[in-house]
Amino acid sequence: MSTKILIAPMRYVQGPDALNQIGQHLAGMGVSNPLVIGGPTAISVCRETMAGSMNEKGIAFDFIEFGGECTFDEVQRVKAACVAGSHDAIIACGGGKALDTGRTAAAGNAVNAGVVPPEIMENIGANVPIIQVPTIAATDAPTAKVSVIYNDKGEFETFLVFRANPEMVFVDTQIIANAPAETLVSGMGDALATYFEAAMSYQTGSPVLAGGLSTRTAQMMARFAFDTLMEYGYQALLEAENNIAGQALEAVVEANILLSGLGYESGGLAAAHAIALSWTRVYHLFEVHPTHGQFVAFSTLAQLMMEGRNADFLDEIYDFCASIGLPTTLEALGLRNAENEAIRMVAEDAAKNVLITSMPRAASAPDAEGRFYDPNEIFNALMAADAYGRQFE
Repeated sequence: MSTKILIAPMRYVQGPDALNQIGQHLAGMGVSNPLVIGGPTAISVCRETMAGSMNEKGIAFDFIEFGGECTFDEVQRVKAACVAGSHDAIIACGGGKALDTGRTAAAGNAVNAGVVPPEIMENIGANVPIIQVPTIAATDAPTAKVSVIYNDKGEFETFLVFRANPEMVFVDTQIIANAPAETLVSGMGDALATYFEAAMSYQTGSPVLAGGLSTRTAQMMARFAFDTLMEYGYQALLEAENNIAGQALEAVVEANILLSGLGYESGGLAAAHAIALSWTRVYHLFEVHPTHGQFVAFSTLAQLMMEGRNADFLDEIYDFCASIGLPTTLEALGLRNAENEAIRMVAEDAAKNVLITSMPRAASAPDAEGRFYDPNEIFNALMAADAYGRQFE
């Protein structure tokens, strides 16, 4: 394969109080009767502004509450509501799982990319446009044409790839500034991985979720996301803690959502996300479940160990994580008394995740046990990341 592909949403809107303009943008897209999905918190912060803006443009709408987990059953429930109400779009508000649910319920056909070989899933959603309204900047999910599906226990089940990216991503930075500051930190943890994973994919010539090889443009965006975090991350955290939609927060929100979103989807994924998704196998060991971004941040440190990065570089990344409150040890991640066997379970699961095939020593096809990578090396990297991180506590 030598074809390079870059994909992106049709429209990205960001700024303080931007949600006041959503009716105008929907009307310009020809949307006249959307279904709005979101959790209780997301709906509470969006309902009045969205309703007022849509009413001004004569747009009909209905709200439906998100069930809390992105499962196939939840997707079918939202799809049924969309079809029953003759809605011509779905607007998903909230965090990553609500956005993933809305994206899936709006889709037509999908590719189940979490199995080998990938499988076509027909008519999984209502086949209408999807508009994403993140109320937190906790992940880089909003721009993607990919959704992660979980089971009822919250364990990773698979991920789906759709025909196209969202028609619009609407990011109101004042809403994000008013959200808990730790959600912005979680987003920085997710975005931290983008540059390293994209670089591995580019180095090994691995296909990316966009459907081809990475472009240099995607690599540039991935690197710019990293540079933005290093320059503005701590300042953005201070602004978030004081509910200020300042210039640093604006820069980091763009890095968390737009740069990281386009960077991972068109730039590539690797060990960091393969490991991050595998932590769900030991969910029962966490007193408080870490966020996706916290999982990704620590898993990124493990990927850096797999890459053999030197101490000077590791110090820079660990210092950054410690400065904004991202976990640098297993204990900080929430595993106070984890047995080695639990970490081996994570390593074993990550070794079977197709995302890890972007790493240099990965096999292109699974072995008899379904592994693309040596789980012992992943285990050692996780333990090394934890050991190195103890000096930054």
